[in-house]
Amino acid sequence: KGIELWTKSDNDSNDPESRARLGPFDDEETRSFYCDVPDLLATNPPAILGIAAEDVEKKKQRNERQYGGVGGAAAVTEGESGGGNGNVVEESEVVPMEVEEMGGDNLSVGGEGGDGDFGEDGEEGEKEGKENKDTPHYKLMVLLEQELPEASRREKIDELAERFCVNHGSNKNSRKRLYKTLFLVPFARLDLLPYYSRFAAILDRVYSDSTLVTELEQQMHGQARFKKNQNMESRLRTARYLGELTKFRVAPPIVVLRGLKRCLEDFSGYNIDVACCLLESCGRYLYRTKHTHGKLSELMDTMMRLKKAKNLDERHVAMINSAFFMVNPPRQTNRPTKEVTPLEAYLRYLLTTKLDPDEKSISFVSKQIQRLPWSDPSINCGSLVCKFMLKACRKGRYKATKAIALLGANLKRSKPEVPSRLIDAVLEEIQWFMENPNFRDHQRTIVCSRIFGELYCAGVIPSSIIFEECHHILNFGHDIPEALRQASTSQETFTSRGKISQAIPEDGELEEEDENERREEEKPKVVSVSRFSKY
Repeated sequence: KGIELWTKSDNDSNDPESRARLGPFDDEETRSFYCDVPDLLATNPPAILGIAAEDVEKKKQRNERQYGGVGGAAAVTEGESGGGNGNVVEESEVVPMEVEEMGGDNLSVGGEGGDGDFGEDGEEGEKEGKENKDTPHYKLMVLLEQELPEASRREKIDELAERFCVNHGSNKNSRKRLYKTLFLVPFARLDLLPYYSRFAAILDRVYSDSTLVTELEQQMHGQARFKKNQNMESRLRTARYLGELTKFRVAPPIVVLRGLKRCLEDFSGYNIDVACCLLESCGRYLYRTKHTHGKLSELMDTMMRLKKAKNLDERHVAMINSAFFMVNPPRQTNRPTKEVTPLEAYLRYLLTTKLDPDEKSISFVSKQIQRLPWSDPSINCGSLVCKFMLKACRKGRYKATKAIALLGANLKRSKPEVPSRLIDAVLEEIQWFMENPNFRDHQRTIVCSRIFGELYCAGVIPSSIIFEECHHILNFGHDIPEALRQASTSQETFTSRGKISQAIPEDGELEEEDENERREEEKPKVVSVSRFSKY
């Protein structure tokens, strides 16, 4: 039903074409979120947006310089060398058209106009309240106060932005009310910052009177001025907000770089947290951008030197290291893949993936193992099977040990070489760990012990081998008394009932010594008496 073609990953970091397409972003989804912003100038007529027809071309040229055209894909690669990453400011402010229908003069903020003028009587107030539900001001308040805080999806935020521009964007007071709402992000809702920034990026392509970046920058520097009674959460929220706006190219990179430099001038207390927050939010974007790479590298080097020079606590040191490696992670060397033969790859698949502790799976795997080229002297099938059986227990699933033991019992009659090799390998592993104890090998030795017990439960080994190994483990690493050694080698220590048949000579000597000490303690002692006593 068709041909399936394999193509290499589009997000391969080693591919030069992928790096050129993704730019400073790590994957296609992130690049699409920050760069593929809808252009309302191309999809809506200027009259609906409240823009004069002769100003549309000026705005398109401005967007071309700042964002790199529609979609923003070219801005990441080609538009980095210029000074237009948010640095271009429109000289002439666009005069919005007056709304002629539906009472556009009532869209003022703070009660100016007729939005909040309800009648004094209760009935007249209720009637006007019902009528005001269809007014633009009521719809604007619903959009800003109810729908916008709940917009946590890319499609939803694009829909709200287009609806605002079409219905309310032509009024300057409505835009001021929107910028105020975008500035006052709900408390503890950091998840909304990327979507609010995307909303601001969509509007910035249409209207050039946004004051959001200026207010956030003033707030960031104003909060850094006072060291007492600082609201840490507000400072971090402002820093993260500016980082998101920088990645959308709404805020110029110099805003974040100035904030980071100010934190480094007094690198202590909450300034460390704010600097790390700035680096985590947009540091990697600025580091991988051409015209900001050098400046950010200098600031990061300064931060690392300050970390070494100052005696910071462990929390701040961990935060600085995390932010630094998030911006500039260490290069990972590609490990050479080990080439294995098709037979080894098939055995690994059978014993690690296909094998389960049930009769059907064990029967299938045992039949496949019996079909291996056992008669070929150049291929040592027994050692290969034993090797991958142990690997399946050490690196596979927990239930693999029981399945391997049952598989060994199934192959005991047809291929006795496999369980014999497996038992020898397990005993050698346990003996090697006893002779070379190391903490990193504890789990591996426990796995070997569990295989040993599962082999006994499956009937592969007798109980005598289990007892011999237990005695060997108990006697290993310390000297055994000669009397106990003679008693255990010359005579039967245990009877059929499990009681000692003959006392050990060393125990008898110890009992005689205890008896002599007890008799010495019981000898009568001389007691002093009075000279008037009858004795």
